[in-house]
Amino acid sequence: MSRFKCVASYRDIPLAELTKSKLESEGIECFLLNKYLIGVNWLYSEALGGVKVHVKAEDLKRAEKILSEDESLILNHSDLDFPEPEESDFCDSCGSSNLELIKYSRMSGALMLLHLPLFFWGTRYKCRDCGKKMKI
Repeated sequence: MSRFKCVASYRDIPLAELTKSKLESEGIECFLLNKYLIGVNWLYSEALGGVKVHVKAEDLKRAEKILSEDESLILNHSDLDFPEPEESDFCDSCGSSNLELIKYSRMSGALMLLHLPLFFWGTRYKCRDCGKKMKI
């Protein structure tokens, strides 16, 4: 039976889960210590030293090397393909792309209480620059 060593410690569970996934994808067996205790009450995180990622002692050096690698250059922005904005993404009056989705949750709730059908309800936007309201 091999001993396990702490390779990293995180305040929050999602970061610890990401680290665990990264190490497991490299073939390193690991587990999270204090995950469920901190999940129940996150205020215990500081007192317990956070969520700890443990690996086998013989995998410790390899795990530290994997976690220290900077992979930010993998995202090459020139390779990302963003769609061109459509005509409906701009204001009809001023041509601005600064649009805001109008939410009618209170009004629709009131209309539902009156048993009125909501089939006429459409998506509406308001231009933040000129104030024009549009139905798209």
